[in-house]
Amino acid sequence: MKKLVILVIALTLLTGFVMADRGIPQVPETQGIVTSTTIDAVGNFASASEIQWRITTNPGGLPEVPELLMQSEIYESTYQEDTASNGNGLILYDKELDVETSNQISGQWNIEATKELAFVGIDGARVTSSDVIFVDGAGQVDATSESVICPFASDVTNKFPAYCNRAEAGSTIDMTVANVRTTSTDRFVMSSGDHPVELNHDILVTELIEDLPSMGTASAYMEVLIQEGSALGAEAELMERIEFSEETTVSGDITTFEKLMHYESGMVR
Repeated sequence: MKKLVILVIALTLLTGFVMADRGIPQVPETQGIVTSTTIDAVGNFASASEIQWRITTNPGGLPEVPELLMQSEIYESTYQEDTASNGNGLILYDKELDVETSNQISGQWNIEATKELAFVGIDGARVTSSDVIFVDGAGQVDATSESVICPFASDVTNKFPAYCNRAEAGSTIDMTVANVRTTSTDRFVMSSGDHPVELNHDILVTELIEDLPSMGTASAYMEVLIQEGSALGAEAELMERIEFSEETTVSGDITTFEKLMHYESGMVR
């Protein structure tokens, strides 16, 4: 059997000094949402998860947006997963979703989702599954001393520049035989800009068992838009704009397809 091997593709967007995502602090009352799903069955199934999250420090609150006042920020983040078969098959499915609205630091996440799926269709049945994670943040000019804990940050620049940055990553499969793992994470709620805003999405497709590859189509993509100010000006003047996109698709008998996507943005990282 002909084997198609897709080598690991690692994508990293690491933003430099002018890139100034500073994240956003939590509101006084915080929440945690955790779900865990396990399916071991022969039959038909469907599972879907979705979260939409908006948070701001704008004095007028969310109803006042999009008029973002000085020294304020707004962030939006979404995560969505949709998995379903169009007929009967052998199903092994595990899904963990953890949402935490409190301040997080490097290595911790506000949204974290992990999915493992194995499927063998009966009489041509297929399984489709998609995951998308998104984060979008904008902030006005602020004093560095008010944004970063490090006491020496103001010696480098006394202003934290304005910014408007967004990143999205996701993947999709459509298969008769599947062995797939996906992981999605992001962090944007934090007590200070001492930790970068971060978004990750990874997908791994492998053989179901030895010499039985996954069969069908798998794809993954990332899109980033960065708009940054500079510490040189007192007002929010656009000084840099970056647009990035990448997509990879493979169809056929898939022995290995792995794509790792990472976005990180902050003055301190």
